[in-house]
This record gives sequence, C-alpha cells and structure tokens, in this order.
Amino acid sequence: MAVAHHQWFGRFRDLARAYGRAREGNLAVIFSLAAIPIIGAIGTAVDFSTANDVQTQLQNALDAAVLAGVTQASAKQVSVATSVFNGDFIAKYGNTGSASFTQNANGSLSGTATSTVQMSFMAMVGKTSMVVNAAATATPGAQGTTPVCILLTSTLDAPTLLANSGAQLKAPNCEMHVLSTQSPAATFNTTLNAKRICIKGSTIIKNGGANPPAVTSCATISDPFAGTLPTVSANSCSSIPSANNNLNYNSGSAAANLPSGVYGPINFNNTSATLNGGVFCGSINFNGVTNGTLTLNAGFYEIHGTWTVNSGWTVNGSGVTFYLVDQNAMIHFNSTTSATLAAPTTGTYANILIYEPGGLSTSYPTIDSSTLNLTGLVYLPSRKLTANSTSNLTSTGLSMVLSTLTLNTTNWTIAPGAPAMSVASGTATSAYLSQ
Repeated sequence: MAVAHHQWFGRFRDLARAYGRAREGNLAVIFSLAAIPIIGAIGTAVDFSTANDVQTQLQNALDAAVLAGVTQASAKQVSVATSVFNGDFIAKYGNTGSASFTQNANGSLSGTATSTVQMSFMAMVGKTSMVVNAAATATPGAQGTTPVCILLTSTLDAPTLLANSGAQLKAPNCEMHVLSTQSPAATFNTTLNAKRICIKGSTIIKNGGANPPAVTSCATISDPFAGTLPTVSANSCSSIPSANNNLNYNSGSAAANLPSGVYGPINFNNTSATLNGGVFCGSINFNGVTNGTLTLNAGFYEIHGTWTVNSGWTVNGSGVTFYLVDQNAMIHFNSTTSATLAAPTTGTYANILIYEPGGLSTSYPTIDSSTLNLTGLVYLPSRKLTANSTSNLTSTGLSMVLSTLTLNTTNWTIAPGAPAMSVASGTATSAYLSQ
C-alpha cells in the first residue's frame, strides 16, 4: 500500500508541474478579464450616441419652431412655435420633449427645449437616464411694407382731403395718408379706390353712400422727404440777357429751339418749341393752338414765375426735374393739354420730377381738363391742389406730397414708384437664427 500511495503522489506531482508549465489557457483568462471594461466602453458609446441623436433632433425642432413663430403676429408667436416644435420633434427611441418660448423686447423669439433619454448599458452601473437640452433665438427680418402714393401733410385743414361726386381715383396697390387731425379730416362725396386711406384724425364725413377704404385714428407716415432733397442756390432774375427777355413766337413763327440759359417772359403762339434746362423768370405762356408740340430735353428747370400750358399743346419730357423756387412759381396745365413727363433715373435729381424748398407759404395750383402721365416724385408740401373738369392722370410710378387735395371731376390712376414712400404692414417676411 505504501508503494501504491507513493506512486499516486508522484503522478499528482508530475501533473501539477505540467499544469504550472502550461501556457495554452492564459489568453482566454486575460481576454475574459479585459472584456468587462471593453463591453462597458462600447455600451457607454452607444448610449451617448443615442443621446446625441436625440439632442440633434431636439435642436432642429426648436430651430424650426422659433423661425416659424417669430414671423407671426405677436399674439400668435408662442402658440405657433409650440405647435411647430410638437410636430417636428419625433419621439425617437421612445423619448418625449418639451419646449418653452419667450418673446424678447427687441422682437426676437427665444426657446429652450429638454428631453430625457433612457440609458441601456449605463443603467447597469446606475445611470438610468440622461437629460439633453437645446436653446435657440430667432430674429425677424424686414417687416412687410405697403407703398404710399399720396401724402397730404396739412394738420390744420378741415378737410385736408375732399373727394367730390364725379371724382375717380384708382390706386389699388398703394395707400393715401392724410395727416390732418381736424374735424373732419376728410370728406368723401364719392368712393375712392385705394388700397387703404389712412387718416390720422378720428372724424371724417361720408355722404351719398360713399364707402372708401378709410381708416381713422390711423398711424400715418411722416414726410419722408422733409429736409432730404437736394438744396438749390436759386439764380437771380435781376440780370436777364436782353436776347432772352420778353420773347414772342407768333403763329407764323418757325419752330423755337431755346438753348440752356436764363430767360425772361416768353409767349409761344407757334406750334413747335424745344426747351433745355435753365432758369425761367416771369411768365412762360404756351397759348392756345392746334396741335402744338413742346419738347423738354433732359435737364434741370428752375422756375421763378408761372408756366401756363393752354389748349392744343402736347408736352413731352424725359429726364426732367422742375424746381419751383417759391410759392409764386407754378406750372398750370389747362383745357385739353396733354403732358408726359418723367424724372431722371440717375444723378443728383434721380426720381425727382417736381419739387420745392421747405417752409413756403400756401399756394393754390389747379389742374384743369388735362391729361397727364407723370413718373417720379411730385413734392409740393405747401400746395393745396385742386383737380377740376375731367382731369386725367395716369402713372406707372408716382409719389405725391401735397398740403391738401380736392378732387372734382377727375380720373386718376396711380401706381407706386421711386422714390417710394411706404408704411410698415403685416409681419416680418423672413427670419434668421441669431443664436
């Protein structure tokens, strides 16, 4: 038995030594021990990737929400932004999100959003969820505007605007603004067709079923051109060349062609005249003829007296600017005259057709039985204009600033042009993310 026991012990010892020298199982042991942190790191990366995906989706939904909300009217901004966020944020991986919005004093809209992401692998080490956040602010772009074609600047007249029976005004794409606060600020004996008639005062009169698109107690624009138009150092009329003074072109005279210069009174009784820019003093009369043609070459016309254009004359001028130096300077278009006049499009007087300096006393020009096609700015804030006897006015681009306006038997069709007047209307037409 002792021999057998000794033999068994010898074999066990040999096996133990062989096991100690063996290397085949070491790699499996090492890998098993190392697998624990590797699997943990992969799981953590997966959880963080899920959270990052949700955070990106949360940010995108919030960006879309503030951009949509800030372009709405103030009362609707938060509700629209909330609706857009709820519609855009998809509950990916079973997550839900919430957002809140703040309207800022500068007109921007801010939002914050949050979502809780459930962890899978990190839950095994006690981290069951992760909160992700997003923030965004959208600022509105330019607000929508509506052009203003006619601005009446008098604050004291009652009424400042008088539209009598037979008057027609078609201005469907622009507004008329009346600054008067008197009672009445405007009187309508007919309906004028404008996009809107904005009246600062609270009292107007509508007679005979007139129902114009008039808004009282309206936020009118102020005069955008006051003090901004080119200043002119007017020439003196005390020294007129004798060759240019008291000119008369009789009915049998050939065509008159006057170069630029300083002129005194002129009477045109012939049927053809061409004028260039210059200084015109005294009365310039285009007397009644049959088929008279007046051509005004491009230039600056400084008017010190009165131009009177009577029946039979057709006037054409492109690139022209008329400067009325004082309240006595006027241009009258009377009985069956026709004029097509357009302001220059470039240079010092770009888009200015007729204007006067500020601070003049009141004057009372009239337009009678004429057909006018005017393009550019007519800036006459001291003038109380009356349009009579089927006055026809058409324009593809006109801005008028007058003191008051009386429309009798008229047919005016006006479209807005440059330099434009405009009033803010509606909400912003665009927006951008400011943070």
